[in-house]
Amino acid sequence: MFATIARFELRYQFRNPVFWVATIMFFLLTLGWTSVESIRPVGGNIHTNAPTGIAQVLLTMSMFFMFVTTAFVGNVVVRDDETGFGSIIRSTKVGKLPYLFGRFTGAFLGAAVAFLAVPLALWLGTYMPWVNPDLIGPNRLQDYAFAYFVIALPNVLITSAIFFAVASWTRSVTYSYLAVIVSMFAYFALTAMMRKMPDVSLAAYFEPFGSVAYGLGVRYLTPIQQNTQALELTGMLASHRLLWIAISVAIVGFVVWRFSFAARGASKASAKRDAAHQQKLAAIKPMLVDRLPENTPERGAWHQLATRTRLEMKLVFKSPAFWVLALIGSINLMLTLMLAGRMYDVPIWPRTYAIIDTVRGGSTLITLLMAIYFSGEVVWRERERRISEIVDATPLPNWVFLVSKLAGVVGVLIALSVVAVLLQAVAYQFVRGVTDVELGQWLMWFVIPSALYVIHLSVLAIVAQAVSPNKFVGWGLMLLYLISTIVFAGLGLDHPLINYGDAPMPLSEMNGNDYVGATAWWLSGYWTAFAAVLVVIGHLMWRRGTAVTLGGQWRTLPLRLRGAPLVYLSVALAVTVGIGALLFYNMNIVNTRFDEDEMEAHTAQYEKDYAKYLDQPEPVLKDVKLNVDLRPTKRWVQFDGEYRFANETDKPIELLHVRMGVPDSMAHVEAMNVPGAKLIKEDVNNLHKIYRFDRPLQPGASGTLTFRTVMAQHGLKSLPSNKQYWEIDVQPAKNGAYLTNLGFAPALGMSRGNFLQGSNLRKKYGLPPETPTPSLNDKRAVMRSYAGVDRINTDVTVATDADQTLIVTGEEVSNKVVGNRRIARFVSPIPTLNFITIQSGRYAVKSIDVDGVKLSVYYHPKHPMNVDRMLGVVKDALQYYQKNWGPYQYKYFRVIERPDYQGTANSAPGTVGYSERFGFTGDFRNPKDVDYLAFVTAHEFGHQYWFHQVMPGDVEGAEILTETPSQFGGIMVMKHRYGHDGMRRFLQFEQNDYLAGRRAEKAEERPLALVKKQGYIHYYKGSVVMYLLQDRFGEERVNAALKSVIDRYRFKPAPFARSVDYVNAMMSMARTPAERELINDLFYRITLYDLRAKSATVRKLPNGQYETTITVYGGKVYADGKGNEKAAPFAEPLDIGVFSANPADLAFGSGNVLSMKRVPIRSGEQKVRFVTKQKPAFAGVDSYLTYIDRNVNDNVVAVANAGS
Repeated sequence: MFATIARFELRYQFRNPVFWVATIMFFLLTLGWTSVESIRPVGGNIHTNAPTGIAQVLLTMSMFFMFVTTAFVGNVVVRDDETGFGSIIRSTKVGKLPYLFGRFTGAFLGAAVAFLAVPLALWLGTYMPWVNPDLIGPNRLQDYAFAYFVIALPNVLITSAIFFAVASWTRSVTYSYLAVIVSMFAYFALTAMMRKMPDVSLAAYFEPFGSVAYGLGVRYLTPIQQNTQALELTGMLASHRLLWIAISVAIVGFVVWRFSFAARGASKASAKRDAAHQQKLAAIKPMLVDRLPENTPERGAWHQLATRTRLEMKLVFKSPAFWVLALIGSINLMLTLMLAGRMYDVPIWPRTYAIIDTVRGGSTLITLLMAIYFSGEVVWRERERRISEIVDATPLPNWVFLVSKLAGVVGVLIALSVVAVLLQAVAYQFVRGVTDVELGQWLMWFVIPSALYVIHLSVLAIVAQAVSPNKFVGWGLMLLYLISTIVFAGLGLDHPLINYGDAPMPLSEMNGNDYVGATAWWLSGYWTAFAAVLVVIGHLMWRRGTAVTLGGQWRTLPLRLRGAPLVYLSVALAVTVGIGALLFYNMNIVNTRFDEDEMEAHTAQYEKDYAKYLDQPEPVLKDVKLNVDLRPTKRWVQFDGEYRFANETDKPIELLHVRMGVPDSMAHVEAMNVPGAKLIKEDVNNLHKIYRFDRPLQPGASGTLTFRTVMAQHGLKSLPSNKQYWEIDVQPAKNGAYLTNLGFAPALGMSRGNFLQGSNLRKKYGLPPETPTPSLNDKRAVMRSYAGVDRINTDVTVATDADQTLIVTGEEVSNKVVGNRRIARFVSPIPTLNFITIQSGRYAVKSIDVDGVKLSVYYHPKHPMNVDRMLGVVKDALQYYQKNWGPYQYKYFRVIERPDYQGTANSAPGTVGYSERFGFTGDFRNPKDVDYLAFVTAHEFGHQYWFHQVMPGDVEGAEILTETPSQFGGIMVMKHRYGHDGMRRFLQFEQNDYLAGRRAEKAEERPLALVKKQGYIHYYKGSVVMYLLQDRFGEERVNAALKSVIDRYRFKPAPFARSVDYVNAMMSMARTPAERELINDLFYRITLYDLRAKSATVRKLPNGQYETTITVYGGKVYADGKGNEKAAPFAEPLDIGVFSANPADLAFGSGNVLSMKRVPIRSGEQKVRFVTKQKPAFAGVDSYLTYIDRNVNDNVVAVANAGS
């Protein structure tokens, strides 16, 4: 009987249109996702059909497939009752085990077969003619089979079991779809919490899809390993899959056990409610009137609209689904508020602007899903309750039904996604200590925009149901809309006029919504008008009665488009087209909207055209004089500049190359003149000009260049699709203007930094796979500075509004107010690097004097929270650096806040610019949190030495002379503030970021000494390497080596420093061959360690002390740039210790260290013994994570009693 029922159900599923729609939809989605390069699921050099690529695709699609799984298994029990066969089946001899298990098996097999479309599409996509063959590897059947049977099929089984159980228990398909939404957000919440856990090994078992268990196994695989290594069903992944398969079987078994063939009666609560309702109706007495009130169809329609709207909202508010989704939304919002915006797992102060950004992003998905769900419920309610024919026969126009249902959904979503979110978010602010909640900002930046978004979304969802043959197709259409929003962004189709409901509004507490805020309101009006068009279409497509079909409605649509609908549609279309034309004119003509593909092509051509000039002699910039007229309230600034340059080579120079750093629409060049030279080439696409001197510029001779540039805001502009342009695009900001000569002023000479990055992208345009960074031994390249700029004398005069404070690169020599203008002049006290910053805003300032240096923090008056902390860190950094590295070159150092558009910190001469959310609003009240503010601030101060004093040449390895020692400086300032115990979590973050960066490498990983602008190496690996060196050799020896480099190259002109100088300085402090070998391992090789505390046992000695025996393992491998590994002999002295608490715990401190010693460890296992007065609970090797180890969780082990 079981086999018969299973076959019957499987045949039914194959005949069901849902099967074919789902199969085709997931086939096309997978084909598009995996065969279009710009949106493919893996990046860099990882093949799309690599074992990990296939697994990632099937894992992701299996999560989305839960929407389809419900359609297969959700109605296998309910269907019989809906069709009237339930009572017939219950009267037969069929048992519930073969009945239920057979039905489930047939439906599950149908879903499993449908999901085969995903691997089939992935396989077929590798043969598409447009696919880049470099991104495709060999197709191996075992890789597809592993991903399908180990990753995808268990996930289909898990979701099938869960939704089958929900449908069987509730006897409702609707509740199984509600369970999909609940499951999705439960998954998101769980994974969000797990991302913040230092060790997710145990928690991974609670995540049903296996994404965490799988991710832990492949997270540090290099591209070559991902492309070649077959995945294995071992370890955590194997146990996770077995666990959840068992849970799924148990769920189905429980359903079978608890299921009853008996028809369900009303529950006691339901019966009680029905009885109370009947009593209430019976108590109503008829009213007698002399005559009925006059009525008209119009009055009746409006009255019915209000009545039906109240009814729709009441029915939704009273439904269990509403309260379930409200609870899910509240939990989701709370997790979003608690987890969003963290850096090094440190929260931010919940200032209103930041919280609005957080809740807008965190509530968007659940708002969309609620709109999808409730629209289907309200539109199809009467048909599902089988009263549609009665309702359709009422003398009411279609618009009453449509608008009332729309108003009902809008009311519900505003209640959940606007009002409830507002109340919860404001309550969160109060709980976290922010009482200045700024309700005006909440109204204008959240309530009104969110309410408009809710209306737009509800209209789309309702109309999707109105034009669909059933509820499930309507839901499918909205699911496609959801997917399209993701896909369009990947394809570069991100223009706000084609992204439904899109009205982005970046926020800053310093600058408000001044950046594209007006554009956002116009976009909201545009989409509101377009939503009105959709409403008219929905009205015309509304079906009433059983004889009206969807096809018939489409065919007769032109005939019904007359009268009021035609007028409303015409007006809505006119407003839509009018606003759209206005916005398009402003966005694309008055301003420029950049096409990423077009910019890539221009950049590639730039290298082809100009790379030949890289090694030609160039003039050196010597003096810069600027007069700046800044009008913040008018969003306008003008720069008049004069350069003096000189030929410091021994050859005449014929050409002068001049380039702008940003597009003309951001910084318009109004005039440029080079006396004694003629413009011979102007490359508009690449912002490059070439002048030819009338007479070659002779050695020792000089020349001048004058220019005028203007930065201004014109009309209604759209956000650049690339966020890196936001900060320059917003300038000049009304408050907190941040202007740099990298944007507003021309640069002289050639720069390799303008070339295209990424090996696959470069190959696409016929360029060599790597950016041609010169080698260490390139004698000509070492004569050019890494920064591509010279040391110059600056003289900058700026005029701004009188109520604003000016801070400019250089020493302030005058500052006065004339009328309503503030005019200040800043002159460089010594030649400085050509990096000029101009900042103007309504600042508060706090200063201290330390050792003759004035340390100042300029901050937004509402952001005083971390100012004292910053000043303390700057003081510590100044004293540490002057003691260990030598004198600081200025009598001032300034930290200046700027609006939050890029989230970075930048070090200019004597100045650090800090975005508001990056450091000023971090919440460091928990003393156990990583004080990244101390690290970043000290790091940026470190650049005053390592960049502004010591400049490397333009060769490989340059970054370890700028970023790596600055990382070391920041770490040492942190260590002196918080001790060795406080560094473990920070080092774990740095190790993880380095190892994750290896996985995403787009070219080849390089040793630290040969790094080529690979941030994960010179930042994160550099941190761990330098910390290990000071731990092994002593802080004093490392600083002595660094100081020797500074002493040799401080302010030195060409030839500039090289990484080999840095490493040689480290070598000079080495005292043994082992120490020199360690330096080679850290700087000239890619070295990975495998350190483990395999076991630890303790026994009590007769004298009352405790003897602990620890089995430790040491190993080491060398990797090449592709990730291929080779075992190497290991011989290092390692810190091994016993502890009363786990070093991974936040509360761990030096008091928990019972004993620690440095022990020489060689390859393999060996035992180490400790005798302590206190019984240890944990033992570990390299417990402070000073060596780069891919699994730091096995560095510490719990101590067991001997013989247990």
